[in-house]
Amino acid sequence: MNKRIITVIGFTILAFITAAYFYLGGLNSVEYTVENVSDYNLVGVPYEGKAKSKVIEEAYFRAKDYLDEGTLSGALILVHYNDSTLAEGNERLFIGIKLDGGVSNLPADYQRITIPAQRAVRATIEAHNSVMPSPKKIEENLKLKAEALNIALQDFTVEQYISENLLIIDMLAR
Repeated sequence: MNKRIITVIGFTILAFITAAYFYLGGLNSVEYTVENVSDYNLVGVPYEGKAKSKVIEEAYFRAKDYLDEGTLSGALILVHYNDSTLAEGNERLFIGIKLDGGVSNLPADYQRITIPAQRAVRATIEAHNSVMPSPKKIEENLKLKAEALNIALQDFTVEQYISENLLIIDMLAR
């Protein structure tokens, strides 16, 4: 192949990658706000263990199935506790659903928890998860926003997966 063809192919690939990045929302900014919220009524399963476990994925997709089937109504959630007592590479989570309303029949393996809340510092991200900023970076920015406003935060995040392209991450005020 001559240089001209290779150059054209290279520019075509670069243009395609750039267009895909724009389409997926790669340049969308993360919106940081302070919100008045109500208690978080959650159902799901707790998890403590390796950060790269298949158990986490299975729990997430089981919750998604309950929503898709209409068994439960709400938003997929992942509560990520910043537990410094855990071994390196481990994490503590609660994986499930933030309920829209009350529910009388829970799936057999699900637990119900309520997280009292009145205010939260919130990050709203409208982009595909493949081009979103890292959760660590978002959490750092949430803490900076709270510090600037003199808001003391609890040491966990509540990630709400509203859709494939919309993620809301809350850090609750104490």
